[in-house]
Amino acid sequence: MENKLPVTQCQYCGSRDIGEGWQHGEALVTFRKRGLSGNRLRYLLCRQCGAILYQCVAEPQKYKQAD
Repeated sequence: MENKLPVTQCQYCGSRDIGEGWQHGEALVTFRKRGLSGNRLRYLLCRQCGAILYQCVAEPQKYKQAD
């Protein structure tokens, strides 16, 4: 992901203190119907109130284009 954050302020409490986190393990988003290969989920969260503000996969280029 580029350096510019897609979210700069919490929509719930108004804080601009944004943190980054990753979800691993069972939260992988796979790119095959069956299999364990996949992508970690990246989160941007409010460090003030804990709200999840944005989520995306780490490597979107691994997925095939939808038909």
